[in-house]
Amino acid sequence: MSIEMWLMLGLVVVLSGVSKAAFAGGLGLLAMPLMLVVFDPHTALGIMLPILLMLDGFTLRKYWQRWSLSILWQLLPAAVVGIVIAALLLGSLSTTELQWLIGLGSVLFALRYFFFQQQSATWLASRPVGVLMGFLSGISSTLLHAGGPPLAIHLLARKLPATEYIATSAVFFAVLNLVKLPAFVWQQQLTLDLLWLALPFFPLCYLSIKLGYWLKQKVSDKHFLPAVHLLLLLAGGKLIWQAI
Repeated sequence: MSIEMWLMLGLVVVLSGVSKAAFAGGLGLLAMPLMLVVFDPHTALGIMLPILLMLDGFTLRKYWQRWSLSILWQLLPAAVVGIVIAALLLGSLSTTELQWLIGLGSVLFALRYFFFQQQSATWLASRPVGVLMGFLSGISSTLLHAGGPPLAIHLLARKLPATEYIATSAVFFAVLNLVKLPAFVWQQQLTLDLLWLALPFFPLCYLSIKLGYWLKQKVSDKHFLPAVHLLLLLAGGKLIWQAI
């Protein structure tokens, strides 16, 4: 890898770790758009999976047994079905299609935050919607490592306490990433070469989770999240422009 690739991967590890430990995925949405600046889509997807698994392990250690089991039992079966369906498509999407999907999803989620945040959406907290969002998270997590938006929409509608929200998200994506592993190996999306490239970032994964946990105690979401969504909007727009 070039020095630009090493630096970008390090930046993505820190952003993803802080995101998982502090905001349950807010910054993690930037991971794939940033990776695609220096990696092709299939390499980016493959190398991110072992990094996400390392981050998941450290996050669970910080938030052990603070999650909602009842919500997880509702969401996870549908998410696994979504992973199976997405695994069948994993090797058939072109670079342009991936850029469109990631870019459009990023822009729409950011615009929802800025323009529709105040609207009442209690129906999004219902069990049927939770099942649907779990299914969509499974698909988007497998294809794009971007399963956060569907899950966030449902969990935010349920108005969980911050710690329970983060812990429930951590378990959800830890299970999803483990289930995705055989599919990635089967489709040759994750190879030994990519695994060896990811392993040196193990210490940085640990440090980024510690940093995120510390930030959760110090920084208010109301100051941090607007900047994150603005960056997400810009990154998504760049990907759509590249696809065009």
